[in-house]
Amino acid sequence: MGEPADTIRPVWRTPLAAALIAWMGLVVGVTLASSRLLEVLPASGLPFIAIGLYLAPIPILLVWSFWAMLREPMTGWLAPTIVLAFCGGFIPLFRPLFDVGVSLNFAAHRPAYEAIVADIGESGQPGQRGWIEGRAGAVRYGFQADHRDVVQFVWSDGAYLPSGVVYDAKSCGVPRSAQRRRIISTYDRHLGGHYCYVRDFL
Repeated sequence: MGEPADTIRPVWRTPLAAALIAWMGLVVGVTLASSRLLEVLPASGLPFIAIGLYLAPIPILLVWSFWAMLREPMTGWLAPTIVLAFCGGFIPLFRPLFDVGVSLNFAAHRPAYEAIVADIGESGQPGQRGWIEGRAGAVRYGFQADHRDVVQFVWSDGAYLPSGVVYDAKSCGVPRSAQRRRIISTYDRHLGGHYCYVRDFL
């Protein structure tokens, strides 16, 4: 006579619903935290993490969703609809979410950056040349000894998603009235003060 009615549950009361919510929350959360994750995760593992989080679950969830729709047509259609709608909506939202994550990560590091910039400006010696790299806690930085108004803070220098922040006292600044913002084309985004975010960091 078929499956008893009490064994058929609405899709929002199934493990599929919990999996969908967990995956969508994880995708949004990791995207917001991606700038920080770039700093702490090994660069060689980033492609596998990205595929495992952003791509691999989609066909699995779609198959699971269509199977749920066949079992419970009254509510099951919601599952594949939600998966496809989330994927379609996330594509244009990825960049704004990533940019929010950049701002959050920069805000967390800014006091340390300002202390490093001040220390570099006071520690120069006449005639000193060459590239100098250093580390202050978890913050990596580099600058040219004879060009101390530019300091690079590396977030990720791997082959995948290289990025970082540059302090540039001359070319990254807040625009004055009736003047264009002074940002060199290689800087992707002004973060505040003389700090700019750089994608494809070199």
